Amino acid sequence: IDLFRSQRLNYLSEGQITEQGLRPHTFLMSRTRRGRTEAARAEFDWDAAKIVLGRVPDRRTLALPADSQDFISFMYQLALAPPAPGRIRVAVTNGSRLETYELDVLEHERIDTPLGTLNALPIKQVRRAGDESIEVWLAAEYRYLPVRVRFIDREGHPAGEQIASE
Repeated sequence: IDLFRSQRLNYLSEGQITEQGLRPHTFLMSRTRRGRTEAARAEFDWDAAKIVLGRVPDRRTLALPADSQDFISFMYQLALAPPAPGRIRVAVTNGSRLETYELDVLEHERIDTPLGTLNALPIKQVRRAGDESIEVWLAAEYRYLPVRVRFIDREGHPAGEQIASE
């Protein structure tokens, strides 16, 4: 019986900052578990409005929605232009697929961190049954950079959390 699932995740996002915010060019995800590595890559072609994505070597091309992001850049795009409270939608790729994340932007709240008590903007992905989701807190004192990120597993339970310490 596996009590713990040990795995190593690596993400790499490359792109540029434009007047509209972050514009990813490539995103690479690799996961190693049980000695086996899987990799997926997304390539954004903004001129042709296409995205090529999928597991290496099986890849496909899809239409690229405006303002799409990758799994890493979307959190920093939120920091560049913090949204008002309410529900927003963002097209996000994890390298294998392109999804529309529905995000609930909540009212600012105070959170305790190793950096002290911070005024944070909580943004929580609306969870779909059987899917993983993410929750992010952006610190007003630190230009709305993410200071807490919580991962939710397919059953709806916290699966891990990262908190900024410096």
